[in-house]
Amino acid sequence: MHPDPSTGIHRDLFAPTLVRALVALVFAAVTIFWQQPTLAVVAWGTGLWLALTGAASILLQLRLNGNDAVDLGPSRQIPQSYGLLYVVGGVLTVLGGDSAGGIVLSAGLIMGFAGLTELALGLKFRTTFPLGRDWTIAGLATVFAATGLVLVADLGPKALFGVVGAAAVVIGVTHLLAALTLRHEDRRGRAPAGTA
Repeated sequence: MHPDPSTGIHRDLFAPTLVRALVALVFAAVTIFWQQPTLAVVAWGTGLWLALTGAASILLQLRLNGNDAVDLGPSRQIPQSYGLLYVVGGVLTVLGGDSAGGIVLSAGLIMGFAGLTELALGLKFRTTFPLGRDWTIAGLATVFAATGLVLVADLGPKALFGVVGAAAVVIGVTHLLAALTLRHEDRRGRAPAGTA
C-alpha cells in the first residue's frame, strides 16, 4: 500500500533525498574532472562523500521519526544504521588514506556493509514505500563499488576514484529523480480537490 500524499510523507522525504542526490552528483563531477588525483585526494573526496551521505541518511531518519504515518515496522531505524556506517566509513577513509590498501579496506568494507543494509531495506519496501526502489538501486550500486574497489586496488588512484564516482553518478541521478517525484507528489497531495 502506497502512503497517502496528504500525510506529508513525500514532503518529509524530499529534503534528505535531494541532499543525498546533490552530494553524490557533486562528488561524481569531481571524480570525472579531476584527471590525476593523488591518494590523498581520493581519500578525502571519498571520505567526505561517505560522511555527507551518512548525514543525509540520518536526516532522513529524523524526518521518518517525525511522521506518524510512516510504518516501516522493525526496519524503521535502518536508515540511521547505515547512515552512521557511512559517517564512520568517511572518517576511517580519510584516516587510512595514506595507501590504496587503506582506502580499499576502510571505504570498501563500510560501503559493502552499508550497501547490503540499504539493498535489503529497499528490496523489502520496493513496492510499498516511495523510496524503496531508490534504496534498492543505491544499495546495489554501493555494493558493486565496494567490490570494484577491491578489483582495481592495484591500478592507482584514478581507478579508485572512478569506481566510487560511477556509484555516485547512479545514486545521484536516481535520487534526484526521486526527489523531483516526491516534490510533485507532495504538491499533488496538498492541492485542493479538483485542481490536482
